[in-house]
Parts: sequence; C-alpha cells; structure tokens
Amino acid sequence: MDAPAPHRFVARVVEESENKIHDDGVARRFGFSGALVPGVELFARTTTPLVAAWGQEWLSGGRIDLRFRRPVYDGEELLVEVSDGRVTVSGPDGEVRCLGSAGHTADRPDLVGLAEVSAGAEPVVDPVAGPFGSVHEAGTIEENEWYLDAIGEPLPLYRERSWAHPGLLLRLVNRLLMRNVALGPWIHTSSDCRFLGVARLPAQMTVHGRVTDVGRRGRHEEVGYDALVLAGGEPVLQVHHTALYRLSAAG
Repeated sequence: MDAPAPHRFVARVVEESENKIHDDGVARRFGFSGALVPGVELFARTTTPLVAAWGQEWLSGGRIDLRFRRPVYDGEELLVEVSDGRVTVSGPDGEVRCLGSAGHTADRPDLVGLAEVSAGAEPVVDPVAGPFGSVHEAGTIEENEWYLDAIGEPLPLYRERSWAHPGLLLRLVNRLLMRNVALGPWIHTSSDCRFLGVARLPAQMTVHGRVTDVGRRGRHEEVGYDALVLAGGEPVLQVHHTALYRLSAAG
C-alpha cells in the first residue's frame, strides 16, 4: 500500500455561510484576524492525498480523525503530510494547524442507536444527551460538481464515477447540528471518521445522530455527537463530531 505523498492546497471559504464565524467582521469580534476557513473544507482537502494513495479501499473502509488546532484563513497555502499514520496540516509559517491520524482500513464502528428520529418542531437552545432529529436531503451530481470546483479538488475520480466527496458528506454532519440546535456563530473543532462505503450519486442522503456529551471548553460551550450518513439507505460514513456551539466574545 503506497504511503500518501505530501500535498499542498489553498484553503478557501467557499461560500457565504449561515455560520457567521466565516464572516470577517463577526470573526474579529471573537478574537480572530478574519473569517475562518470551515473545518469541513480543511477536512475535505486533507483527504486528497489519502484518496490519491488508497483510493476506493479507503473511501469504503478507511478512517481519519482530524482536530482543528489553530485558525486557518482564506487564501492560506497549507501542507498535508502523512507519516506512519500521523496526519499533520501545516501553515506557510510551519505551524501545525490540524493534527490527526489515518489508516487505509478500520474496524467497523458500533452503529447501535443511530436510527431514524423525527425532528422537533423547533431547534433547541442547548443540546442534551440523546438523539438528534434525523436529516434528509437529496444528494445530486450537480451539488457534488459545484463542491469539487469550490474546494479546488484535483482528483478526477469523483467526477468520473459520480462519487460524493467526503467533504460533502461531512457537511451533512454539520447540518445535523444546525437543524437541531439554534446556533449563532460556532466552530467545528474535530471529526473522527470511519468510512463504510462509497456514496454514489444521485442518492437520497440521510443523517442520524445522538448527542454524547455537552460541556465547556474554556469560555465556550461544547457539544460532542455521533452521526451516521446513509446514501440510498446504505451506510457510508460514521463520525464522532465536536463543535463549540456557543461562543463567548473575546474580552
């Protein structure tokens, strides 16, 4: 099995987001120098060298965990390096911005409890341990093509085979939080992912989830949750996701 080669990419805020931490003015209120590049887009391009090296085997049964340790701003060039299963994403100054691990295979995760749950009438202010309401969306070739262009994905296989990009799948996991919790600006902080199958488009996409823990990280409120993404009823991705769902402005 080939080792993933070092890979450079330019980090991008790909669209105006409901999450205003990706807006310059709002991000500065929370102590950042500008709009943050979403963690999901950093994750998306971190997968590029893994898929280049490991291909369908990784997309069908591999793993990656990634923690977003330092801010990344629009237009910064980042370097992804993978060595003995350790993943680092460094900025132009050499500072590690994201850190994690990856493997071309992984044990199948426990999917018990990740099942259909009806969404509440309104998002809650504060999540509590227990199930999230499931999310259903149409997965289209057109959206996938737009996303590939937006993040600058260089690998042709997603277009050639109509496979959903891993970043697009992880966006659905973000959407699970956004549909169930009333959010202001918030920050995605980590994802531990197990791939269970390739998502072939078009397909009906479904996301089930459950909150596992709620607490504080410094001055911010944090939530952890498990999620399962299905394409056409078949499991394709299981994730443990963490986010700072309520931020306290910088003093």
